[in-house]
Amino acid sequence: MRKDIVENVLIDMGMPVKLKGFRYITDAVMLLDTAEWQNPKWTALYYKIGLMNHDTASRVERAIRNAFVTTRNRAGNYEAVAHYIGFTNCENSNSLTYLYKTIKKEYPEPDLGGAEGEGFQNFNSVNAGMIREMVRQTLKEMFVELV
Repeated sequence: MRKDIVENVLIDMGMPVKLKGFRYITDAVMLLDTAEWQNPKWTALYYKIGLMNHDTASRVERAIRNAFVTTRNRAGNYEAVAHYIGFTNCENSNSLTYLYKTIKKEYPEPDLGGAEGEGFQNFNSVNAGMIREMVRQTLKEMFVELV
């Protein structure tokens, strides 16, 4: 999941970017997208986000709650708020889970394997041989230009 997609969804709902909760919600959704945090203990998630942002778990929880309450009360885009976080069962855990699952469903990750994604490489799959080949190709091109 891409961070810019999460941020755009929050902005579309009318969540003020200046709120700390905006950044914390973005971090939470990004963490929920990892295998480690699929079924989180919410206090542990708040603690992790606090560590990432040099803050305490209680402040993270409060900032997230404040951001959701502010967004629901302002309802700049009522339909988007209703679609992504809803107006019922307004706990942080439910709102974050619903937001994550809705974004995940609407913006699926492209499948980079197989015939469709042959031109794309996962950064983690780059190996030393590929780097050597890229350097050789670059050097060949540089020497051709010099001659």
